[in-house]
Amino acid sequence: MAGSITFTGMSSSQDMNAVIEAMVAARRAAALQPIEIWKTRWETKLEYVSIIDSALSAFYSTVRGMDRISEFMVRSASSSDTDVLTASASSSATPGVHTVVVNQLAQAEKEVHQGIQNDIKYHTGVDDKTASINASGSGKTFKYSYDGSTRTITVNNTDTLVDLRDDINNDVGNPGVTAKIVTAGGKDHLVLVEGTPSGSKYITIDPDSDMTLDGTDSTTDLTASTFVQTVNASGSDKVFQYSYGSSGNINVTVSTGTTLEQLRDLINNDGSNPGVRAWILDDGGTGSGAMHLVLSGEDMGSSYSITIGGGTTLDGNNDTEDFKTIGNYTEAASAQNAQIRVDGYPSGSWIERTTNSITDAIEGITLNLVSAGTATVTVGTDKSAIMAKAEDFREAFNNVRSAIIEATSYNADTGESGSLLGNYAVQMVKTILDGLVSNPAPGFRDPDDTYINLLQLGFYTDADEGSETEGLLLLDTDELSSVLDNDPNAVADVFSAYFSGVSGSDSKITFDSLITGTTEPNIYEVEVDLTGANTRGRFRVEGETSWHDWVTLSGSSGDYYLTGASGNPEAGLALHITYASGQASVITSEARVKNGVVQELSRKLEVLLGTDGPLENLNEHYNDIIDNMEDKIEDEEYRLTLYEERIRGKFVRLDVLINRMNQYSDFLTQFIANTAKK
Repeated sequence: MAGSITFTGMSSSQDMNAVIEAMVAARRAAALQPIEIWKTRWETKLEYVSIIDSALSAFYSTVRGMDRISEFMVRSASSSDTDVLTASASSSATPGVHTVVVNQLAQAEKEVHQGIQNDIKYHTGVDDKTASINASGSGKTFKYSYDGSTRTITVNNTDTLVDLRDDINNDVGNPGVTAKIVTAGGKDHLVLVEGTPSGSKYITIDPDSDMTLDGTDSTTDLTASTFVQTVNASGSDKVFQYSYGSSGNINVTVSTGTTLEQLRDLINNDGSNPGVRAWILDDGGTGSGAMHLVLSGEDMGSSYSITIGGGTTLDGNNDTEDFKTIGNYTEAASAQNAQIRVDGYPSGSWIERTTNSITDAIEGITLNLVSAGTATVTVGTDKSAIMAKAEDFREAFNNVRSAIIEATSYNADTGESGSLLGNYAVQMVKTILDGLVSNPAPGFRDPDDTYINLLQLGFYTDADEGSETEGLLLLDTDELSSVLDNDPNAVADVFSAYFSGVSGSDSKITFDSLITGTTEPNIYEVEVDLTGANTRGRFRVEGETSWHDWVTLSGSSGDYYLTGASGNPEAGLALHITYASGQASVITSEARVKNGVVQELSRKLEVLLGTDGPLENLNEHYNDIIDNMEDKIEDEEYRLTLYEERIRGKFVRLDVLINRMNQYSDFLTQFIANTAKK
């Protein structure tokens, strides 16, 4: 034949997939690309909102650290002689120079006992003093030393504790030690005591560590480890009594066998202890008197003396140590007050305190006393610290401004604009911040206040177009330094005044009180009507034309109070009125409630950053838009999946049809060829 019929189908499944993917991609680009571009724009907006919000949060943290005068104002205090005293100042201190004479320091009482005079060795005890302490079948030894003499006592087989006591006492070479048996706590205890207590000697059990009555070989252990030095070997409970300040008598029960260390612990752990700490002083001596019980008061001041009570039965009698006799104690430190004189006052006497850290002698100054003597305390303003705070404020403020500038920028040459240009919430934030910097602080007024805004302190906005700091807040440090030299209190006031009430010019209508957070900082005009039978007053914000409703005065003639009604900005503001009733005309005055710039910023930022603030609302709105777009994208993706399935089915059917047609073509071609041969 001159030609043949051919139906061309898909050469492979890969070719078909490539065509389908291209068609789906084209459909996807047309359907999704506009949505995704739009979504990206909203995500960029949301990102800028987050940046501004973070900058505002950091700014809020900064202003919260200086929104009280006590936080912003930094005073310094120095001492001419730190060996006498050191000084520190709070914001309420007044600059000046003071001469401080320290006569004596406050101290707590300390009583030191003379030390253990009667060295009493007390055994842990046996169940029965008549029972054998040696059942070994042979003699054993008990050894002790005293006053340079070591004695070895032979303990025969079957000897009892009573026998040992008698052998010690009947020993012709006994150097001055008496052995006794005391029954206490259900046991019989061997006790060795000095015949003549002196505090310079002591009894040592088993001095050479070679005695054989040691608990082995059917013997009772009477080695050194089984003895203690006790302050009570009487066989009955004794009392250690003391008082501290106005506590009354404190009784400490001291049982038989109590050691000096245990007596210390009994005193310290007593639930009724009023503030006395007991401890043990080792003076390094060689006798028993080297160990001293020391009683120290925890409180300083002349009122906190320690007194040993007459009810003490631990008195040196009946094999006890004498903790009763007052002469046995040395007053190492007496309870006394600190005594100072400031600028010559009081002449002939002293300012007394129970502490060496005196906070209430000079207002705003803490004096830390070191020793007796005279020192000059100089109080001033720490300008460098205040200027550092001002710089911290400026830097944190500019971080917010920079974020807003970037988000709302506009390039006239390119027509490009920031993502949040014209946004109402961002503009609100900018307006609030700018207004608080340039406008008078709430309640401040010229010339009543030395400074009324930050511009007067050296702050200004860079208006130099094209500069690196264009639109940012700058600070003239020379100007700030100058105003701090002129009136540091006024600088602190305009920065950080906190709901400060100020009376007007009428001395008979004066500020009394306000409700912090309720009374709005502002300047209020006041009218008081005491004409005829009237006893009423009212407010209005300065500059407004309408007065708020009349409020009935409380109090009585010559002693009235006017309080702002709830629902008005002056709510909670109370003024004291000393006019008598029956005035000829209505009296006018004013009152001011002042908040510094930083304090007012703190309040505004708290609102701006709150859950109902504009940025949070914007954040929620933008997230809703983005969520809707993601839903649309998801819907379009689903439609694209259906579209792909649909065209893939069409291509498969087309491919099947083409293959079938090609088979028909092949058949016809072969049929024609075979027919031609015939």
